[in-house]
Amino acid sequence: MIDRDQLTTNASLLGGLSLALIGTTCCALPILLLALGMGSAVAAMVSAMPWLVTVSQYKHITFTLTAFILAYSFYRLTKMTACESDSKNTLKWQRRALGLSSAILILSMFTAYLLLPLSLWLAR
Repeated sequence: MIDRDQLTTNASLLGGLSLALIGTTCCALPILLLALGMGSAVAAMVSAMPWLVTVSQYKHITFTLTAFILAYSFYRLTKMTACESDSKNTLKWQRRALGLSSAILILSMFTAYLLLPLSLWLAR
C-alpha cells in the first residue's frame, strides 16, 4: 500500500513536470521551430491549440507556479530521504523526474526571457 507522503510527492512531481512541459510548449518549442525555419508548423500549432497564446501572455505566472511546485517537490524528496524508505528504486525515479522537470523549466525560461536579448546582443 502506498502511504500518503509518497502519494503527495508523486502528485507534486507530476504537477511540476506537467507545468514544465506546458511552459516548453508555449515558449521554447515555437522559438525552436522558428529558428529551424518551420514557421508554418508554429502557425498550425497555434491554430490547433489556441490556448497557447493565452499561456504565452501569462508565462511569468506559469513559470513562477512551476518553480514553486518543483521547490515543493524538492522539499518532499529531501523529507523522504531522511526517513526510512522501503523502495529505493521509487526514490531514484522520483529524483530523476525532478531533475528532468527542473532542466525543462530552466531551458524554457532561458528561451522565453534570455534568448532574444542574447541573440540581439551577439548580432552587434
